[in-house]
Amino acid sequence: MPAPRRVIISVVSDLVTDQRVHRTALALHSKGLIVTLVGRKMRSSLQIPERPYQTKRFKLGIETGPLFYAFYNIRLFFFLLFSKADILVTNDLDTLLPNFIISRLKKSVLFYDSHEYFTEVPELVARPHIRNFWLSIEKFVFPKLKNVFTVNESIASNLYRKYKVPVSVVRNLPFRSVSKFSSVTRDGLGLPIDKKYFSSRAQELISTEEQKRRLRQLLKPKMLHCSL
Repeated sequence: MPAPRRVIISVVSDLVTDQRVHRTALALHSKGLIVTLVGRKMRSSLQIPERPYQTKRFKLGIETGPLFYAFYNIRLFFFLLFSKADILVTNDLDTLLPNFIISRLKKSVLFYDSHEYFTEVPELVARPHIRNFWLSIEKFVFPKLKNVFTVNESIASNLYRKYKVPVSVVRNLPFRSVSKFSSVTRDGLGLPIDKKYFSSRAQELISTEEQKRRLRQLLKPKMLHCSL
């Protein structure tokens, strides 16, 4: 039986609140891959909740500005260089270059996820010298990419028009959750099923202790604050 493939996902965020890369990691983990998600740890970063895949966060002395990006990319390059990975997933332009170089050195499969049109964000458009630096990386690497995806059709169309590289769309969607209200029925609460009424009327009908107990049971743990 072949060993499971290893994948390293790189991003500049601190991993705690980045739901897009978390979903990517969960999807790959569910397919049997050994996943490591790499980011950074800032002084204000919270602890990462327990997850079914591995995480790695770099703690750097500088947290903002050009020096931060330089140190982060150097640290990421050497981490990737001395780590085993069959697949590399890089998120946004600020982690692309070290992933691209390592993918060429190690013959790893590279995927690029563009969370935004990086070189056209207002923060860079207002700073042309810094924008030109990132644009030079984009122009050098992007035409050589084979597996690219982004968050919407607009960005995908602009990138394809610019570099003639096919770009798939994977939209940002929240995790699916099932509301506790979906299981609340009038029959379950012991209410008349042949009558129509608004919520205020229903509150009047939910009068017995048994009905209150049933409603509390159906709505736990989401509605613990409810007092009938």
